[in-house]
Amino acid sequence: MERKTFSSTDLSNPLQETRADFNDYPTHPHRFPHYTLREPAPTPYRKHPLAPEYKARMREATKAAKAAAKEKRRNGWQAQLQSIIDEHNWRHASKNKGVSFKTMHDRATFLFSCFRMLRAANPPFKTEPRNLADKHVRYLVGQWVERKLSAGTLQVYLCYLRTFCEWTNHSGLVLPLERYLSDPALGKRTYAAKEDKSWIAHGIVPEEKIAEIRRYDARVACWFRNCLAHGARLKEVLMMLPHQAEIDGSLFLTSDRRATKYETYLELKRGTKGGRVRFVPIDTPEKRAALEEAKQLVKSETGHLGDPTKSLRQNMRRFKHVCDKFGITKAKLGVTLHGLRHQYAADRYEKFSGTPAPVRGGAPVAREVDRAARLQVAEELGHSRENITGAYLGGILKSPAKAEEARDGSEASSPEPVANPRASEEKKDLE
Repeated sequence: MERKTFSSTDLSNPLQETRADFNDYPTHPHRFPHYTLREPAPTPYRKHPLAPEYKARMREATKAAKAAAKEKRRNGWQAQLQSIIDEHNWRHASKNKGVSFKTMHDRATFLFSCFRMLRAANPPFKTEPRNLADKHVRYLVGQWVERKLSAGTLQVYLCYLRTFCEWTNHSGLVLPLERYLSDPALGKRTYAAKEDKSWIAHGIVPEEKIAEIRRYDARVACWFRNCLAHGARLKEVLMMLPHQAEIDGSLFLTSDRRATKYETYLELKRGTKGGRVRFVPIDTPEKRAALEEAKQLVKSETGHLGDPTKSLRQNMRRFKHVCDKFGITKAKLGVTLHGLRHQYAADRYEKFSGTPAPVRGGAPVAREVDRAARLQVAEELGHSRENITGAYLGGILKSPAKAEEARDGSEASSPEPVANPRASEEKKDLE
């Protein structure tokens, strides 16, 4: 179509032709013509108003979540340590068996105190329980040495740390105690008793002290009497069933034929270390009298010797209160309940060997006699190793020739205690 040029001011062009020219001009239709009705614009989105109670609950929940997260960050090492303890603390350090509740409690208390000590250092060690390193162990040992702890306590603490490192796959991290000490003599542990820890050695007659306690508390006096008569521990006496603990010797069969020696035995099982059962012969009037007193005190056939109205912990707390009241402490009279166990061991050794124990200044005896007496004492105390008796009786003779000379009545020098009986046996073989 031919494009036309026109002018609105040209009067020569009539109005009708001008309109026709506009109508003939090709134009595209507009998408939205002026006569189209458009939809109204959508209203903007507005949140639904929340109730004030809901807002308050959300604020409290957020505040509690933040506080819990902060507490978790602050006590994260405690939760991690507790999880490790819960998983491994029941196991023995080297043997495939469990351990006593006391050992588990001592381990857990010790480990928590160690990490608290590390975090209280200046500057603090902010280590995780699974990241224990050699510098941390050396710092702990240094703190223990400053507190002047004994060599035995240091050995036990390192044993606990070594066991913990085994749990966290850090075997070999804890070295022998001598590697951490400037003076190796500080870590030398003596396994042989150098002094008699019995009550008699401290000028205390057990029967008189027990009679004094009986006027105050008959049940606690009975506990003392049975600990002295049978060489038992406090927990064993508290949990003992007097009416069921007596065993007829004719029905008692063992590999060493001890049933032919004694008529009756006292069975100690409940409350023993590791649940180990042992049988103590009732071969003296004192043992029989102590057991009969326990039977009279316990009316029920299935009852234990502790106070039935109290728990085990409450009974032990009562016993400690009586000990403090009557001065049976290291600070006051210089003796403890364990001194009765020392006295039992020394008295039994003198009965079996015919001479007082080395810790009491007894004359040397033949090595075979000494060994047999020590093994019998160890069995009655709830142990099985001969060297354990050194802590109660004193060291084992170093030279068996001196014991033979003393037995024959010849002149002999004083016995030399040694810490390890195996060393004396090796020397005997070499001689």
